[in-house]
Amino acid sequence: MLNIHSEDLLGYLKFKGLKFEWVNQKNDVFMIASIFYPVNQGFYYYCGHKIPGELTNSLILIEKGTTTYEEDDNNSFIVVDIDPQLVFYSFLSDKFARNSNGLISSTAVIHPEAQLGNNVQIDHFCVIGKCQIDDNCIIGSHTVIHDNSVVGKGTVIESHSDIGTQGIAWVWNIEQTEKIVQPQLGGVKIGSHCFLGANSMIVRGSLNESTEIGNHSLFAPGARIGHGTRIGNYVHLANNVITGGNTSLGDYCFVGSSAVFRPKVTIHEFTIVGAGAVVARDTSKPGMTLMGVPAKETVSKEHPNGM
Repeated sequence: MLNIHSEDLLGYLKFKGLKFEWVNQKNDVFMIASIFYPVNQGFYYYCGHKIPGELTNSLILIEKGTTTYEEDDNNSFIVVDIDPQLVFYSFLSDKFARNSNGLISSTAVIHPEAQLGNNVQIDHFCVIGKCQIDDNCIIGSHTVIHDNSVVGKGTVIESHSDIGTQGIAWVWNIEQTEKIVQPQLGGVKIGSHCFLGANSMIVRGSLNESTEIGNHSLFAPGARIGHGTRIGNYVHLANNVITGGNTSLGDYCFVGSSAVFRPKVTIHEFTIVGAGAVVARDTSKPGMTLMGVPAKETVSKEHPNGM
């Protein structure tokens, strides 16, 4: 169980120059908790209008003018002028930041010509090819990074991932008795400050191209990225997203769990793709939502939920 002291939060708010009001000052120590699994004396944020009754003796971040509360409530409130979820996430991200320890496991196998930046962490049983890994990266256990791959600074790749693995492209021979497989000769380029969840598989480019992932993009576990795919900056992929070869996703796209992209489709920036969608056509313009099988375009809501 992880706890926080109220003075830690107050100190953070003051350091960041955020305006706040502390209402019903009571307890000092609170357990960090999810509002979906409430505990007594928990620490939460809340964005709704009325505080749920199951929250008791807790410290709750709320936005001024949005959430109502009673002065004699048994909870304490930190009332802020901005989105309380942003404050909650920022505070916890700062307090529990995950940083490289700079250690390279003795069980890792590293190519003698691999280029490793400063303070790179490589965990147990990784296999690192003739590649480039920039400063402050974390490579989780049992991950393979193949030749001709580049990993930008501050990127985290979780365990059992495979970066630069080989895909398959083939044609029949003249007699149609044998499949002739084209070698995969390209590479992978991953930008800075990305997060690739466990079991992410990135297929290297087919010939002279690289499979590319932009800066600050986040992949939940199980992504499968086809050869030559180009993913922009600040893209989010939920669990088990699959792209065919040479797919293109623009900046700031959000893709729901288990969505599948046909090879060579182009998706504009700021597109939202619903969970389980099968995307078989290019989008017509930025900022649309794709849903269904096959996916159809609709206009995105002004304030979409679930992202």
